[in-house]
Amino acid sequence: MQVPPIRDDGLQLDEKRNFHRVFWIVERVAWVVFAFILVLALLGLTGSGGYLSRITQTLSTGEVEYPRVTRWQATDELRASFKGGAQTHRLSLGYSFFESFEVEAIQPEPERTVTLPEGVAMEFAAEEGAPVNVTLHMRSLHSGWVNYRLDLDGDGVDASILILP
Repeated sequence: MQVPPIRDDGLQLDEKRNFHRVFWIVERVAWVVFAFILVLALLGLTGSGGYLSRITQTLSTGEVEYPRVTRWQATDELRASFKGGAQTHRLSLGYSFFESFEVEAIQPEPERTVTLPEGVAMEFAAEEGAPVNVTLHMRSLHSGWVNYRLDLDGDGVDASILILP
């Protein structure tokens, strides 16, 4: 029978010091990675809430705000604010938006919905050229990266949303 050696401090232990040093280094690296993930979550890059969770795009015809990151099967909002001056305002979304999101409600309801070759356009009436604010309540259908075209009265922007599981 083999007896472990006696250390200088009098303990009789058989320890693998190199293994423990490597293990402690790996453990500290994991702490840093988890702290980094926590900071990303607090900033809003893992779902709703936080400073970086939403994007606001300013166009010549208005402003649109949508989530940068959303969660699968979670309800989120896309808000469009049209500038005044027109009797009718048009919000157009590309087909890739509708492949990834289900529109649960639109407030106010569009006066007319038109199917276009590149997507769907919704027309909203404005009283005497007043500005119009539109909110789309949407729910993601699957996870992944979604790129789509978004137009406000003909002025458009390419938008993208990350859907996390």
